[in-house]
Amino acid sequence: MENQQKIDVDELLRTKVPDHYNKIPRWLIRFVEWLICQKDMNTILTALHGREGVDFAKGMTEQLQVSFDVKGLDDIDFSKRYLFVSNHPLGAFDGICYIRVLGEKCRKLKVIVNDMLMHIRPLRPVFLPVNTVGRQKREDMAAVQDAYLSSDTQLMTFPAGLCSRYIDGRVQDVEWHKSVITQAVASKRDIVPMYFDGRNSVFFYALERVRRFIGIKFNIGLVLLPRQMMRTSRGKHYHIIVGRPIPYSDFDNSRSPKEWAAWLRERCYALPKERESAGRQ
Repeated sequence: MENQQKIDVDELLRTKVPDHYNKIPRWLIRFVEWLICQKDMNTILTALHGREGVDFAKGMTEQLQVSFDVKGLDDIDFSKRYLFVSNHPLGAFDGICYIRVLGEKCRKLKVIVNDMLMHIRPLRPVFLPVNTVGRQKREDMAAVQDAYLSSDTQLMTFPAGLCSRYIDGRVQDVEWHKSVITQAVASKRDIVPMYFDGRNSVFFYALERVRRFIGIKFNIGLVLLPRQMMRTSRGKHYHIIVGRPIPYSDFDNSRSPKEWAAWLRERCYALPKERESAGRQ
């Protein structure tokens, strides 16, 4: 375990963009530190010093005074291997909530995340990093494949790969990647669909719409996610719905992997209505 637990924008930029680091104005770095609530985040990291993985995720939700109720998780047999999948409304903090919820139920858990999140050192034990921007490292790809084939590790992924957007009048995921189907089938893992009921701030979605409108390729929303966690999510109560496992054998050749991924996406979004209907019966 690392002795130092902190978020350092300056160090991150120096590591991720070494060729351009010296060209970045110091005032801009200071602004980004303010934007992501670096000081507040480091205060929490200091308070949780020594805690890792699931225990850290639990402490994080407690520090932010976040509560949530979970429906359907008690019906899951954790002696079997699963691939848990969910919509991605918060882009970061929903993952932390899931780490706590699932981690308290199973012995081993890995969550596939953007490699940028590996800078949150206390969560490295439960993270499997993937590069959603540049070229994927060979060792990271090997680690993901090994985890899928592992006999006793539960896996979770957000098939959209990105935080939910404001699309067609509502907050929802972009198209889900077909790899969620191909990898589940190849590793013989049943898929457990889940739905996380949550939203980021109005400003977050408005900025994303402006970004797309003017054609900016850089994912500005990624920079805003820490602030969403520290400000928008603080004190919130979230609802999580866990659906019944879907046998990997169901994903046959009657549809393409891309079509099955779209079907699975709709399956997750249908969970709230299904739960509501079941409650009325």
